[in-house]
Amino acid sequence: MDTDAPGIDLGGWRRLVDGLREAVVVLDPDDTIALVNHAATELYPTLAPGLPLTAPGRRQALGDGWTACYLDDPATWDTAFLDEALRRLSAATDRAATLTAIVELGLAHLADQCAVIVPALRGRVEWWYGAKGAGEVVRGRTTRQSAGVVTGLLDVLDGVVRHAEFGRESTPDLPVDFGEPGSAHAVPLIIGGTSLGALVLVRRVPREPFTDVEVESIRRYGDHAARALEAAIRHGEQARVVEVLRADLLPSPLPEVPGALLAAAYHPAARRTEVGGDFYDVHVRQDGTATFVLGDVCGNGLEAAVHSGRVRRSLHTLLLVEQRPAQLLYLLNAALVAAGSKLFTTLVVGTIVQLDDGGLRLTVSSGGHPPPILLHAGGTVEEVVARGGIVGVLSDVRFQSTSVVVKPGETLLMYTDGITEARAESDREELFGEDRLQAVLRECTGLRAEAAVDTVRRAVFDWLGPSEHDDITLLAIQAAPTG
Repeated sequence: MDTDAPGIDLGGWRRLVDGLREAVVVLDPDDTIALVNHAATELYPTLAPGLPLTAPGRRQALGDGWTACYLDDPATWDTAFLDEALRRLSAATDRAATLTAIVELGLAHLADQCAVIVPALRGRVEWWYGAKGAGEVVRGRTTRQSAGVVTGLLDVLDGVVRHAEFGRESTPDLPVDFGEPGSAHAVPLIIGGTSLGALVLVRRVPREPFTDVEVESIRRYGDHAARALEAAIRHGEQARVVEVLRADLLPSPLPEVPGALLAAAYHPAARRTEVGGDFYDVHVRQDGTATFVLGDVCGNGLEAAVHSGRVRRSLHTLLLVEQRPAQLLYLLNAALVAAGSKLFTTLVVGTIVQLDDGGLRLTVSSGGHPPPILLHAGGTVEEVVARGGIVGVLSDVRFQSTSVVVKPGETLLMYTDGITEARAESDREELFGEDRLQAVLRECTGLRAEAAVDTVRRAVFDWLGPSEHDDITLLAIQAAPTG
């Protein structure tokens, strides 16, 4: 037994591994190479006793802290690693998740430390950095001037050079120790001639510099990382645009209307974007009266949502010159037809006036929309019918108005056809229907507006189960109960 190798017959292992066709190294308890067989030397010429292992492989414990490592062929390892990188980076659409994945993959397969450096605002750079055994990837910022103390780093960051090797440079502003000379390698993350940042991979002292095979793997990994980062940035920009537009398309919070209790429910079919073709608004005037609207643009998704936003803005503007419901619909229809509207809209428009006895007078006009349902205090229901054609397609349409008095505690419910056309989970041919809606509404007798809307909403979704649905919207106006 070798005296320099307590706990293991190193001479016996040398004779054994030299006879193997597979590339094998034996590591001592300090994880330093103790011996290298001929096959391993042919694959990795820089491996030698006394150095740390820099090649990937499958490890097997030999006892007393000693380890045999069966090395991967560089070509096979490169392909497997890049395939894994492509799969993981393709799944990350968020910028932060993508940068974190780039660092973690670099640590798992290429280096002891990994950093991605990307440009930031006001002449700064942003760091995403991790080290083996250090836990989570961390994020920091510093100035370009501070990053420039690392010779060649800014050239990589700007895409002036395709790769760079550098050694130890230090400044309190940098979160990364780049190791001894020859232990760090950097490549730019370039797409279409534009550099999105730099990938830096570091080996701790006393490791050997990256081999030519590893450098080529780093370059190819940098290409994958650049494409993933560019896609994440583009996805993030699109998401921000959608978020800004979506905020303008979502219903506004319901205001307080003297003498009235208001409640609404809004469930678009497009759950991911949370916007659709249904809409509602309540506009209160200085004298305490108000105008309300509930509508449904043909279709769903973003196109219908954008058109519903157009209708809402048009109504908001027209209210400056006209408050009568039927006349509002005439003006709205003319404006949409003149603008070349391609989608038709059905809607209910009405006004709220508080009466001296605590009730409300509602004047309602309809543009091809299902009639509102009035729930009386005694539990009976009736439809409030005001006939009119659909809005936004034909210039020659007619609209009527009708008035109804809503007594204290009574509720007027408006809804879109996503309610009545909801298909049963058990039988996709069976619709929720108007009769079932009216039956559920009767059960809401004595409930406040918010509870009534929630009761109807839950009944519809119990009917649907987990099935997909059209846009579903409810708006209730209740004369505030007395006492």
